[in-house]
This record gives sequence, C-alpha cells and structure tokens, in this order.
Amino acid sequence: MIFSPDAYASGTAPTVSWAAIAAQIAAVLADVHRVDIVHRDIKPSNVMVTEGGLVKVLDFGIAILRGASALPRLTQVDRTVGTPPYMSPEQCLGQPVAAASDIYSLGCLLCELLTGDQPFFGSESMPLRAHHLQTPPPPVRGRRAGVPAEIDALVTSMLAKDAAARPAASAVYDALLPFALSLPAVNSAGAEDQDRDPTRPFRRPLLAVPTRPAATAADQALLTDAEAKLLLGNVEALLQAEHPAEAINLLEDAAGRAPDAAYALELRRALAAALLYAGEYTRAATLFDAVGSDYRRYLPAADPLVLECAYHAGHAYAETGRPDRALPQLRYYVQNADPGQDGDEAEKVIESRFLIAQMAAASGDPDGAAAELRALRPLLVDAFGMKSTQVRNLDKQVRRLRAPG
Repeated sequence: MIFSPDAYASGTAPTVSWAAIAAQIAAVLADVHRVDIVHRDIKPSNVMVTEGGLVKVLDFGIAILRGASALPRLTQVDRTVGTPPYMSPEQCLGQPVAAASDIYSLGCLLCELLTGDQPFFGSESMPLRAHHLQTPPPPVRGRRAGVPAEIDALVTSMLAKDAAARPAASAVYDALLPFALSLPAVNSAGAEDQDRDPTRPFRRPLLAVPTRPAATAADQALLTDAEAKLLLGNVEALLQAEHPAEAINLLEDAAGRAPDAAYALELRRALAAALLYAGEYTRAATLFDAVGSDYRRYLPAADPLVLECAYHAGHAYAETGRPDRALPQLRYYVQNADPGQDGDEAEKVIESRFLIAQMAAASGDPDGAAAELRALRPLLVDAFGMKSTQVRNLDKQVRRLRAPG
C-alpha cells in the first residue's frame, strides 16, 4: 500500500490525492470510535486497497473482543498492543489507549504515504520510543516539496504528543476530503492497477450516520407498572443471553415512558449497564454519571446503587481517555466503598486505585501516580503475594513513571 522511498526519489511518488486512503481509514475510525472501539494497531500492513479503490482496515479482532479493554490491567505484564513505528506516546508509556491513539498511528501512516518514510527512526543514541515521546513531528513539506500546507499542518496535529490536542477522525476525514476529490489518484506509480484508485469511492459519502425511525404516538404512551417490570426482566434476559444491542433498543424505546420517577431512574441505570456491556463507554459513562448524581440526592454515599454508578462511570470514562472525568468518580468510589465487606468489593477497590494511578499519569501527574502505586503495593502483596503478576505489573508501571521521557 505504501510506496517505497525510491519511488519518491525518482519522481514517481503518488499524487496528493492518495491521501484518499487516509481519508477512508479516517471514515472507518470515525464510525468505530462512535461506539468506543479502538483499533490500536493502525499500520500499512493492516490496510488493503481493493478493486474499485475501497480501503479496508484489517485486524479488528483484538479491538472488538469483549473485555479487550484499552486500559492497562493489574494482571497484564508486557502486553502492550501496537507496532513500534506507529505507536502513540501513550501506548509507549503503557497508559490508557483511546481513539486519539488511532489518530496518531494514522498520522504516522499518512506521513509515510506522502513521503515514503515513517516519521521517526530509532538509533543507538535515541530509541524509537524516545522519538515518539520527545521529538517534534517532522514537517511533511520538508521531506516532499509540493505537499499542501493544510495537509502538513494536519499531519503535525495528528502527531501531537498530547492526545487531547489531536483531531477527531471525522475532522481528519473532512480535512482530507478536498484533496481526495481534487484529481485522480493514479499516476505513473500506479497506472498498472487503475482499478485500485482510492479516490473512486468518494462518489458516495463515507460518513453517513444511520438514523432511527421517528417514534409513533403509541410508542410514547406511558408504561404501566407491570410493563415496566416486564421490560426490565426482558432486558436482564437479553444481557444474560449476550444480546446487548436488543436490550439497548428496548430501553431506548422506553425512555421517557416510565410510570414514575423511581422507574425512570431504574430504566436509565439499566440502559447505562447495557451500554457498558456493549462497550459503548462514552454513552455509558455519561449516563452512569448522571444517574449516580440523581441517586446521591436521596441515598447515602455508601449505598450500593450510588457506589455502582461511581465505579462504572469512573471506569467507563477511563476507557475513553477522560482522566478529568474519571478521577472524581473513581476517588468517590474508593473513599466510600467498604473493601472489608467481601472479596469482590476489595478487588474492585484495588483495581480502581490502580486505575486512579493510571489516570493521574495520563493527566500529567506522574508523582501523584507513583505515590498511589506505592501506597497500593502492600495491599497487593497481602492479597496476591510478592511474586504475583499483579505486583510485577505494578512495579513495571512504577519503573515507567520513573524512566526519563
């Protein structure tokens, strides 16, 4: 898919319209990021241009496996997913990986597509990881004259060290679209296979958002008490049968139709749980946050419903790379939970404290993260043993925090 450096040196490099490849990848990422799927390994070998010019993004297997969290876990040691030349700074540090990490990897790929070279190369004096963490992104126009300034600026923004500064996938698509449409992508470098011109699919929109049919008047009728109970029972059965999409549809259709405020709150909590089960972390986090806030108005801080909402909201916010929203929820949970009541609660508190350290590191507070991990270590030793995977992983995280950037 990527042309060799010799093609660029000999003047047979692809036209700028080959950015249509990156635009199509961005379209795919925009769709999957909406439902909080992160690929985590965007690279040339995971991209294929088919006949007709349609780009396919391969190897989503790890990304969509249920439970394949983007968060580092206490039971994981040296299991970072990614390919070094295309890994984001947060991947290099073993920090939570969210949608912005895919954008960084796509920026590396786009730089290589336009210039024939990856953005960074490691050496004995400076390893590749250090470049990803420290070295400013190289200007694309410095490697290939004639690249539009807008694309140069886009690549620079995609390769920002701060994940929050990178554009969303839909913004990358919008920025590349005019160039994908400006002229045919096939030139002397690709004339032997014109059927794979990646500009051809742009005759049809790649970012169409599915719409739901409008609700009828009958759909808006209030549920009876019996119907509400039956609905919640059906939702539980669907989740147990691993059909979260159907459960979500039922609950969304019932939104606003609860017979009273208590059922309305219960339906919203059930919807948040179904969204979390389906891996739609962004929506789940926001809903658990709102429902937990409502519960706190009339329930004590240690009530199981209040704690459940804080726990799930914190973990879901963390999955989407939002330490600013995750930390208050996680700290609330840890401060009010009673780890002595059962083993499951104790394990959840430990996991949440480990995640607090991860979120502190992701928000630019490595000292706070290290302090949390050091305080957590004796608890892990008591619970799992000095030589356990959990302790080894914690020690690995501390070493990473101490390592020079």
